[in-house]
Order: sequence, then structure tokens, then C-alpha cells
Amino acid sequence: MKLCVHCRLHRFFVSALLFGLFWTVSAHADSVKPSRYSLDDLLRAARASSPVMTIARAKLKKYEAIFDRAYYAWSPVLKIDALMAPLPERRVLDRCVDPGAVDPMTGLAPVIACPGQNIQTDERITADTEIGLLVRTDVDVTFPIYTFGKIEHGQKAARAGIAVGKSGINYARGRLDFLVKKAYYGAQMAETALGVLKEGRKRFSKAKRSIEKELAKDTGRFTSNDLRKLLVDEAELESRYLETEALNKQAWSGIRLAASVAPTGTISLDTLKLKPVSVERRNQAEYIELALDARPDIRMARAAIRARQSEVNMAIANFLPDIALVGGLRYAKGTTADDPVDPFANDGYNYVGWGVVIGAKWKIDYSVLVSRLKEKQAKALQQRAEYDALVQQVRLEMVTLVSEMERRKAETDVRRIAMKAGKAWLISNTLNFGLGVATVDQLLRSLIAYSKARLTYYRVIYEYNLAVARLSQAVGIELSIPNPNE
Repeated sequence: MKLCVHCRLHRFFVSALLFGLFWTVSAHADSVKPSRYSLDDLLRAARASSPVMTIARAKLKKYEAIFDRAYYAWSPVLKIDALMAPLPERRVLDRCVDPGAVDPMTGLAPVIACPGQNIQTDERITADTEIGLLVRTDVDVTFPIYTFGKIEHGQKAARAGIAVGKSGINYARGRLDFLVKKAYYGAQMAETALGVLKEGRKRFSKAKRSIEKELAKDTGRFTSNDLRKLLVDEAELESRYLETEALNKQAWSGIRLAASVAPTGTISLDTLKLKPVSVERRNQAEYIELALDARPDIRMARAAIRARQSEVNMAIANFLPDIALVGGLRYAKGTTADDPVDPFANDGYNYVGWGVVIGAKWKIDYSVLVSRLKEKQAKALQQRAEYDALVQQVRLEMVTLVSEMERRKAETDVRRIAMKAGKAWLISNTLNFGLGVATVDQLLRSLIAYSKARLTYYRVIYEYNLAVARLSQAVGIELSIPNPNE
């Protein structure tokens, strides 16, 4: 007997149930009371605690900080430079007219230091030198008046960055939701497969007892080879059962991760019955339209184009000056420095002054400005080309994913018919086997065929649900709807 369907089932389980290797969540739960989780409950729990979402939210905060900086670029800029230092005494020299040096032609005489003063007093510090304090403060206030659009373009670029951050959260949520759905459907698939295999074990056990009973009576209906053949097939079935049981444990580990439940905690799902999800009927063109409107990476690309265009506009505006209202205050006071009465004296120790002007800052470096403009234009052109390439990729991807979903949906109908036929075949052979008109080979073939048909049917449902989940992630919105028959 060949149970190759179990080998295929193994591959599906490995990919579906080990998703926890790629992401982790914090584990905190009450391990005493069991909790029942629906798919929506698992999605909410994973979104709230997954580091993937935390990283995406942190990136959004970064974009918001950049926007705040651009938004408040109109606010005045205050610059204050202040100091306090020790100041040896500084004395003003008294000036006198030198009567001995009168010019006979003009009658004027030069002004010299009055006699009795030491002009080198300020150049030496002695024990008699008085030490005071020097306080000096310079205050500058700059208020932008007109920047020829630099601030507006910067704000537009920063606002586009926020759009990128929000779309990044949606992108991370879509990836996380797909992994959670994979675990949810995988756990249901594992439980369903175990149910099928358990039923097969019961049927094998019943047939085994019948053969052993007939052999004990030596009726001649069965031979020892019939029993050996059944034992070989039963061992193969038991091996697949143990393998599926181990995969089922892995599936529940993934569910605990999604729900942030401790590894030893108790958890249960709202239902263990694997059923195909319902989706609204749409054609490929409608799915493509949805994706181009709601898909996060498409929105991120559009926002990036807006940001690049704003950078180009800023580069153009850099050719023009910045006009601002500038105010200044200068103050200094030296406690041990004389304040000269001469209004023309250069006094660096005692002064006060202020003023307000309208000024312009204009740095013209033509080669640098042109180079930066061309660089920004090239990046904007590249961004538009990348967007066009992404649109083409999305169109092709939608065709592939929609076709896969439709194929799986159609296959579920075919597999359902095969499962019903296999069940009828098994029932017929079971009755005939009990009446002695069916051989062991006939019973085993029908039993294996029915088990394979059931496992394949549920595997197709699992893959159909994953196809819907994958398409939902690719479109950017949830496509599954409540089952109208429930």
C-alpha cells in the first residue's frame, strides 16, 4: 500500500506550521484557564504584541518626527551666546593736552596721558590688582519671511514620508496576518488529518480482528499472508499517524505564539473543523483595480514619487534667496572695567545694543546647485520607473494568485465528489467483506482510496484558504467574508 498523500501532507505541514521560526511574540498568559480563540482573536493578539508591528510603528514615529521638524520650520530661530569670566581691573587713562608741544602754525597740541599715570597697569596682574566679573550675552532671532517655497516643499516631502510609514504598518500587518492564518488553518488541517487517520486505524483494527478470528477457526477464508499484508499496511498508517501527531503539536505551538500564550499554557480554537472560506465573486480586472488602490507597497511607491518631486522643487527653490526678519541684542558688563565717556571709544567690556533688520541669505554656487537639481530629477525619474515596474509586477501577480485561488476552489468541488465516491466504495466493500464476498485486497484498496480522497479534499481546502489569504495580502484588504450559509 502507498500512502504518498501523507508525504505531500508533510510538506504542507512543514511550511504551514513552522512559521514561528520567522517571528516571535512575547509570551504571557494564564496557564490555568483555557482560552478559545477565533481567527480574528489571533489576528488581534498577534498585531498587538508582534515585534514586526512594533518595528513598523517605530518607523512611522521616525517619519512623524521628520514632519514635525519640517512643519515648524516657519518658527523663529533663537540663538543665545553667553559667558561669564573673571576680569582683572581695566582703567581708563585720563588724557591731557601737552603744553610743551604746541604747533606754532596751528596752535594745536597733542593729547597725551596725564602725568602721574602708569600706562602699563592693565598689562600686569599684581597682588593689588582687583579681580571682577565680565558678563557678555549675544542674542540673535531669525524669523523666516519668504523662502520661495523651500519650507512648503519640505513639508510636502515630510507628509509623503508619513504616508510611507502608515503604508509600512499595513504592509507589516498583511505579512503577519498571512502567517497567523497559515497557523490557524494548519492547526485545523492537522486535527482533521488526525481524525481521518484515527478512523483508518479503527477500520484496520476491525479488519485485523476479523482475519485473526477466521484464522483461529481455520475456515480457509483467509491465509496468514492476508494478515501479514494487513500488518504491513497498518504499520505504514501508524507511522503516518505518529508523524501527523508531531506536526499537530508544532501547529499548536504556532498558535500559542500568535496568541501570546506561554508554551505550557492551555489554548483552544473556536472550531477545529476546516472549512473553505467565502469570498465575494470578482474577476481578475476587479482584483487588479483593488490592488492598485489598496496595496500597501503601491501606496508607498506613490508617496515616494510625491516626496521625490518635492525634493526636485526644493532644489529649484535653492537657486533663490531666503528672506528673513533678523533681530539682535548685544550686552556686556565688566564690574572692574571703567566705562569710558568717549562715545567713540572701542569698549569691549561695557556696552548694550540692539536692532531689527530684514535680511536675505543667498548663496550662489551654480555648479553645486545645478548638480543637486539634476541628481534630484534623476532620483524622481527612477522612482516613477520603479512605480511603473511595480504596477506591472502587481498585474502579473494578481493574474497568478487569482488563477490559483479559482483553481483551488474548483478543485474542492472535484475532490468532494471523489471523497463521496470513495466513501460509498468503502461502505460497499466493508459490507461485502463482512459477508465474505470481498477479499482483503479489495477492502484495503477501498480503505486507502477513501482515506487518500479525504486527506486530499481537506488539503485542497487548506490550500484554497491559503490562496485566499495570500491574495488578501497581495490586494491589501481582507477578501474573506462570513459564510452566507451559516
